[in-house]
Amino acid sequence: MIASNYRKFPEALALQMPLQFGRLLVWATSRPTTRLLRAIRAERGAAFKAAGRVAYPVRKTTPSWARELAKKVRDLGKLVKAAQVALVF
Repeated sequence: MIASNYRKFPEALALQMPLQFGRLLVWATSRPTTRLLRAIRAERGAAFKAAGRVAYPVRKTTPSWARELAKKVRDLGKLVKAAQVALVF
C-alpha cells in the first residue's frame, strides 16, 4: 500500500527524504539580514507572484436571500416557542 502510494505520488517520497543542504539555503530564511539576501528574497517573491504561486483563497459570501431566510426561520422559531402552551395534568 505504501509503495503504491509512492509510485503514484513520487513527490511525497521526495518530501520525506532528509536532505543536507548546510548553508546553501541561507536565502530561504524569513528575515534576511544582508542587502544581498534581501534582494534575493525580493526577486524570489516577484517570481512567485508572476508565476501565480501566491493564490489567496476567496471567501464565499452568503447570498442575501439566504441570510433573510435564516432570520425569518429564527423569528418563526421564537413565535412558535412563545405560542406553546404548557399542559398541566
